[in-house]
Amino acid sequence: MTKPMRNNTSGVNGVSWNKARGKWTAKIGFKGKSYYLGEYDDLAAAARARKKAEEKLFGEFLERFTGHDP
Repeated sequence: MTKPMRNNTSGVNGVSWNKARGKWTAKIGFKGKSYYLGEYDDLAAAARARKKAEEKLFGEFLERFTGHDP
């Protein structure tokens, strides 16, 4: 996992605060596409959604690319 960008206030890649809605938004990018993962009342729930998406997308990709589980 990469280090969050300097302007990231959540400390979690792909998770940001939606001030207008008062919720945490989770997103992930993969192979040039952006995927919306939902809005959450707490940061921990948004981080879990992001982590689950990372494992699914990147894990399946690595498995196909390398021929075995990461």
